Amino acid sequence: MLIGELAKKSGLPIDTIRFYEKKGLIDSELIQRKSNNYRDYSEPSVERLILIQQAKRLGFTLTEIQEWIKAFESDQLTVAQKQSILGQKLEQIEERINELKRMKIYLSEKLARLHK
Repeated sequence: MLIGELAKKSGLPIDTIRFYEKKGLIDSELIQRKSNNYRDYSEPSVERLILIQQAKRLGFTLTEIQEWIKAFESDQLTVAQKQSILGQKLEQIEERINELKRMKIYLSEKLARLHK
């Protein structure tokens, strides 16, 4: 599929897809060149972009996503290592949730004082 169709399927702008490609998040195995030199993205490219979006929402940085994808897909990591990586990220997410809850309480108290 051409990049326009990939953008529609993934919900991402073309510029973002190109950026991810330059960063190595969409590797050459997912892209073929047509005779007219256009890129032909495979169906797994859509899945990769959705994975990237989900990982970003969960707090992974692009660098972490890139390392994670390469390590997970190349089977360089043991199951225990994969569990450790994901467990650490869950701990970071939990801490972030707690920080947001504290900020919510603080702002709610400030707002209540303004209403008095």
